[in-house]
Parts: sequence; C-alpha cells; structure tokens
Amino acid sequence: MSDIKISVVTACYNMANFIEQTIKSVIGQEYPNLEYIIIDGKSTDNTLSIINKYKDKINTIISEPDNGQYDAIQKGMNMATGEVLAWLNADDVYFPWTLKRVAKIFSSYPEIKWISGIAAFLDEEGDLTNIYNTVNARPSNLISKGFFRHGIYGYLQQESMFWRRELWESTGGLNLSYKLAGDFELWTRFARISEHVTIGLPLSGFRMRAESRSKIQENKYFTEVMQVYRKLSRKQQLIHKVASTNQIMNKLIRLFVWKKALVYYFSISKQKWILEKRRRPVSSVSFSQLLLEK
Repeated sequence: MSDIKISVVTACYNMANFIEQTIKSVIGQEYPNLEYIIIDGKSTDNTLSIINKYKDKINTIISEPDNGQYDAIQKGMNMATGEVLAWLNADDVYFPWTLKRVAKIFSSYPEIKWISGIAAFLDEEGDLTNIYNTVNARPSNLISKGFFRHGIYGYLQQESMFWRRELWESTGGLNLSYKLAGDFELWTRFARISEHVTIGLPLSGFRMRAESRSKIQENKYFTEVMQVYRKLSRKQQLIHKVASTNQIMNKLIRLFVWKKALVYYFSISKQKWILEKRRRPVSSVSFSQLLLEK
C-alpha cells in the first residue's frame, strides 16, 4: 500500500494564522511515500518562518511572487512526481487517516482515476463543526455539465479530491484564465474522460472563515461559474437557471433526484469496504440537514 507515491501541493500567501495546522495535518500522518510541495507567493507576514520550522519534512519550499493561487498550484504540480496528486489549501486540513486510505484505494483499484470524500467543515479556529453523512452520487456526466455547484446539487469539495497523474496530464491541468472557479472548471474536464468515485469517508476539512477568498469574492466566483456553464446546450442552461433561481425547486431536486454512480463505502453487514455502482441521492446532505439549512 505504501508503494504508491502521493504528491500534495499547498499554495499560500500571508496565511500565518492557519498554515501550521495545515502542514501538521499533512506531515503528521507520517505516510512513507509522501511528496509535499509548498508554494508561497512571497508572503509579507511570518508564513514563511512557520513553513521553515517543518522544512525537514517538506520536499520542496518555494517563496516567490506569482500570478495568484492557481498559478502557484500549477507551478507545484509541474514539480510533482507522485502517481497520485492533490492540492490542499493553506487553511484546510487532512484527517489522520486520509493518505493511508487514499493509497489503499488507488493501489487496490487500478481502474479508479479520481476520488473525493464526503464533505466536512471546520470553524475559523479549526474545530470540526459538521460532517455530511450522505454518500452521494457524483456521476461524471452531471459533473461535466456543471451541476455540482451552489444552487443545484451543491459543491464538490476540492480539498478532498485526489486523482492519478495521467488524468491531470491528459487535461493539461488548471485553466489559468480562471482566477476563482478554476477547480470547478477543472472537474468538468476531468469528468469528460474519467468516472468519479465518491468515498464514504471524510478525507479533509474545509475551514469556514469570514475572510476566505470564496466568501469575499463570491460574486466574481459565480461570474466565472456562469462562464463555464454558458458553454453548455440551451436545454442544460435552462435547467441551471430554473434550479438555481427557485429555492423550492432546488430543495425538491436535492431531495428526490437519485442517480447511479460509483461509490466506495464500508458495509456494516459485510464488515468490509465495497466499491460498486449504486443508486444514490445527488445531494450530499440528508433530509434532516436540508430542512435545517438557512
């Protein structure tokens, strides 16, 4: 299991309040075949001094001006040598079991090219606040059409994504013309050539904070998202418009739309992990969680 090499890239800029917890969540797993790359955009706070505290456990540290987060991630990916790739933002975390489980999945199933876990969230201090308990269907034909976004089926959690190098290379990586929705656009291209697998386990925690890029520049993010789905057919654009503008319709869609997709989950009755194609809800939230949403 430990033979498979995993490369993780973290891009950061002035993230002194959060970067240490992120680094510890990666190196603390002590996965024996990890390549960890940190690309710093020439931070002006003490981010770099914190990173350097752990330089003996980080394979590559670069601190230089860049053209934004995606430019830094692409730079790191160009250096990565692992068979499995991922990026973890400088305020998010992996869980203690993450890399071990990811390695086992990719080692056991050569046909799997792309996975993500169930969603989990942290507060600004880094404490766990919520884990979505639904192993939902994320079929590639729907991902490729941009349906996994706010207002329709909900986000795909970038920080829990892992994929094989061949998938990254065949798509060319990030489209740097996008500054905020580059991951959303990348998943649509991944989905055109590979089946996605949902893992019935949280692999990462997304930190909810008031000053995050996704919060501060939310309107710009949705502008870029619209640029992606405007390339779709008129029929698909109409579905997007109806689902995202009518709150009642959106809740009904998330409650009652079920699709077949590959899922990897632990069977309580069989007491083992199983990979199979099953019909599951497209929403990652349960009925009770949906009712509590505001």
